[in-house]
Amino acid sequence: MILTVTSWKGGTGKTTLAVLAAIILAARGKRSLIVDLDSNCAISQVFGQVLKDFTSMEFLSGNGENFKGVYSARQNIDIIPGSLNNMLLNNIMDRQLKINLKRAGYTEAYDYIIIDPPGYWGAHTRNAVFSADTIVIPGACSRIDYEATRLYFRTLRECYIEANTLVCVNAFNAESNLPGIHDEYKSEFGEFLLAEPVPYIKSLKKLTSDPDYTLQAGIRKRLERTVDAITGTKGGENA
Repeated sequence: MILTVTSWKGGTGKTTLAVLAAIILAARGKRSLIVDLDSNCAISQVFGQVLKDFTSMEFLSGNGENFKGVYSARQNIDIIPGSLNNMLLNNIMDRQLKINLKRAGYTEAYDYIIIDPPGYWGAHTRNAVFSADTIVIPGACSRIDYEATRLYFRTLRECYIEANTLVCVNAFNAESNLPGIHDEYKSEFGEFLLAEPVPYIKSLKKLTSDPDYTLQAGIRKRLERTVDAITGTKGGENA
């Protein structure tokens, strides 16, 4: 499965969600390849793979064959790191990433490929969404997040994206949410909305500074259900 976690707005937790998915899937024995397309290199920093000689910039600008830029991040997690110069690479076909992943044999070598694109609609994000089997758009319970998610979702529909597209309400807190906003998500996205929002959990953010951080059992179980809903699995079955 190729999974793209994407948003048009910063601060929605897309990188945290991508890290969480990779860690939980790795713990189940599933091999994941993370592809960092963001020039901010956020997910590359999480796994300590920055300023490498070979990055996603070289992967996208080449043909995918004999690529040397796959680095081991953790057990069962490899990464093609991002580049600070990624924003300069715009003259690429929207399906170049999908082509190169297949040419390189990565779609067969890994159980999951997790793509973290930048938070704007450009060549890198288009490559990420056109490659995906499943797209997840995270959004918090604020007016600006809701409107950004709604606009992005409709844009993807207008592009006739074939991927299974899901919306995930992130950082849900009944006490601090904009009143009624979660109901608006339900009304707007219906069956495309994950049934359970991801609750606001302070310790979840620690994963982006320490991917080896151990979540409390109850919290981890709750977050595993989110990964199951995104990947269409149940406790690691049918992956």
